[in-house]
Amino acid sequence: MKAASSGLDGICLGRTRRAVLLAQLAPSYMLHMASRRYRRQLREASPPGAVERARTRHSAAALDAWVSQLLSAYSDVTRSRLRRESGPLAVRYIRLMAAMNREYEYRLATRQTLKLDEVCASPLIAAGIQEWERFSASHTDQPGIIGFLACADFTQDYAEYVTVTTREGFNTDVGLQMESISLDSGGYLARLVRLIGEFNDGLPAVDVLRQVHDLGIAAKLTDEFTDLATDYSEGRYNLLLAMLQQEPDESAYVMRRLKSLLPMPLVWWQREAPRTFGQFTCLYQQYYLRLRSPNLRRVCDTTMLRAMSGPKRRHGARPAQRVSEPPRDPWR
Repeated sequence: MKAASSGLDGICLGRTRRAVLLAQLAPSYMLHMASRRYRRQLREASPPGAVERARTRHSAAALDAWVSQLLSAYSDVTRSRLRRESGPLAVRYIRLMAAMNREYEYRLATRQTLKLDEVCASPLIAAGIQEWERFSASHTDQPGIIGFLACADFTQDYAEYVTVTTREGFNTDVGLQMESISLDSGGYLARLVRLIGEFNDGLPAVDVLRQVHDLGIAAKLTDEFTDLATDYSEGRYNLLLAMLQQEPDESAYVMRRLKSLLPMPLVWWQREAPRTFGQFTCLYQQYYLRLRSPNLRRVCDTTMLRAMSGPKRRHGARPAQRVSEPPRDPWR
């Protein structure tokens, strides 16, 4: 893949743009922090300690503000008015899919069965499914929404995802990881938008779904960059780690930096790992430019805000294969 002429061109948000995005997001964030409007009647575990509870509440409010922004963009693009329950429905979907992803990674790392029915039978997933079905059934009678996990498109995507992620060499194969990102993150967001459309009695156009699919991929690429240090520490696969396998000299610089826990800002990447960073930013820009809707680009830019200071080590990240530990109840 041809690298971009400047890695920063494809990924960097200027200070003014960042300030505008934060100003646009702030009112929604404060509303969700104060009211938790998408989470009323939602069963949530309470982490120990006041600091951890505050951190979790911040994380939840930030996610809910992003969901609100996504729903607003969807409403603008489709020229439709959404029911007020659309936000709570989206949050329940995101929590369920996040729990399934954690359970899947755990089973994959520990070589347990990946059969969908057994994954769904695990306690955390079963509780999430019950919560989804209870809430959705109280607001719609459409079986394709209430029981979407049994629909052909979901089971087929899941089966294909298992095939891709269990292929030999997956952890270091860029092509296979991009296939998994398209199925998982792109398909995940497109499915959410389809569910929201059905919930509001109108399926989105194919072009809208295609743009949302590409938004999901671009957002996942942002997460791969931001979570690089945590994924490396916890023994998870990561697209950037796979890309670095193709550049041994650059990989040596990056691994030393990850082990030293030092900052890795964008300018560091451009200087120390220009080929890997150029390939990565070129890939990100490819999907970003497919978003013809200014509103969807704004959602993508908001996602990119997390990456502007480089990879971060997530609070509570532990070394030595945390992915091999059973998943815990999600707090966000």
